[in-house]
Amino acid sequence: MTKKKANSEEVVEQEEVSTESIDEVIEEQEEPKVITKEEVIEQLQNEIKQLKNDMLKQHADLENTKKRLEKERIIERKYAAFNFAKHILTPLDNFDLALSHIVESEETKTLKDGMLMIKKQLDKVLEEEGVSEVGHVEDDYDPNFHQAIMTEKVEGVEANKVVAVLQKGYVFKDRLIRPAMVKISE
Repeated sequence: MTKKKANSEEVVEQEEVSTESIDEVIEEQEEPKVITKEEVIEQLQNEIKQLKNDMLKQHADLENTKKRLEKERIIERKYAAFNFAKHILTPLDNFDLALSHIVESEETKTLKDGMLMIKKQLDKVLEEEGVSEVGHVEDDYDPNFHQAIMTEKVEGVEANKVVAVLQKGYVFKDRLIRPAMVKISE
């Protein structure tokens, strides 16, 4: 016999076996169970309950998502100017530094007065937008708002008091933009 003929005989034998086994399984099965109307109704009611439950869960998820997105949108609006405030601080520090280096004389008095007016206007605008300074001399040291660079023993000053502000710190609304670099008492 050739290989092809042998393979085809094996396939026929397998088909006969599987046909016989199907017939055996069918014979072994009991009579099909008859489902009553009450059972069908009960199954359908259970399915309705499950679908209602799934629908309510999805509705609750949707409502939670809406609330979360609204809250995020409010926060985004509240802190929209945060990056602007953060970037304006360095030029503001440089402006203060330039003001402190103007030599007092009759010729520079009007220049200094004009620069002080501009500085006051800048401070007012920043304050109106929610930017405020943190870290003033004699404040209690607060690691949330101050970065202690140095300590110094100062007579007549209790421990953990700010004795010098090396760089101003700023807060935008209720978020820290940058901590004040301070020297504190020991």
